Amino acid sequence: MKKILIMGGNQFVGKEIAKNFLEKDYTVYVLNRGTRKNIKGVFFLKADRDNFIEMENILKDIEVDIIVDISAYTEEQVDILHKVMKNRFKQYILISSASVYNNIECTPVNEECQTGENLIWGDYAKNKYLAEKKTIENSNLYNFKYTIFRPFYIYGIGNNLDRENYFFSRIKYNLPVFIPSKNNIIQFGYIEDLVLAIESSIENSDFYNQIFNISGDEYVTMGEFAEICGKVMAKKVAIKYINTEKNKIKARDWFPFREVNLFGDISKLENTGFRNVFSLVQGLEKTYKYNDENDLITKPILNKLEIEN
Repeated sequence: MKKILIMGGNQFVGKEIAKNFLEKDYTVYVLNRGTRKNIKGVFFLKADRDNFIEMENILKDIEVDIIVDISAYTEEQVDILHKVMKNRFKQYILISSASVYNNIECTPVNEECQTGENLIWGDYAKNKYLAEKKTIENSNLYNFKYTIFRPFYIYGIGNNLDRENYFFSRIKYNLPVFIPSKNNIIQFGYIEDLVLAIESSIENSDFYNQIFNISGDEYVTMGEFAEICGKVMAKKVAIKYINTEKNKIKARDWFPFREVNLFGDISKLENTGFRNVFSLVQGLEKTYKYNDENDLITKPILNKLEIEN
């Protein structure tokens, strides 16, 4: 029986990964601080991953085949993990972010595009970039195989971020959806496809010591995304566009996305034989159905811009 350690594991992406590997009869360890409920069937390891001593104590008797790291946000965090688990794992899968691309005008971005610090995403992107660098450096130092995934926007059942539900809630209650007037192009990937890509990478030499963009097959504008949400809900969408420059405001003052294009080329991943299962419509249909049946689409609390317009 294979053993997997999931760093995080008790929220959205981590929970879905844990659930998937439990169903595949893996022994699943999840390491987190225990601030949220862990799913049934996993072995819970309670620790603050920033604390070397805690990590060393909780992991001293753990040996696994794979580590999947969802909760790494700094190079220090990955470094502690690699040092503590030295010689007790074979493959390390880091969930990074497409925010590491620092020239997003060069779209669709591919894995060879320039990465590093950028002002749009701030410390988050800088630290993800440094975590990637440390992973590559440590793979040589500690002799393990790495796979790095750079997701764009992940959505789906269990999403803890108010993204697709932001649209669902306004459409359900017949409220207009206010969208920044640049109507940027972005790319969404369904949660189950991300998990499938992770599963496909395990003990697969095509994925060893490689970096991959991961997302859905389609690029859409924010307006098109709103219209697709309305389509899966069988409701008409009222869209209002807001000129942020004219109004001297930022998109993030009211909107769940920055006013910037973020989409990429996933052909390198597809060259391994991987294919997404869900189209954007199919993923949104499944998510909406679940959220609606479980009363997760509540009347939104409107912000000042929505109230005044």
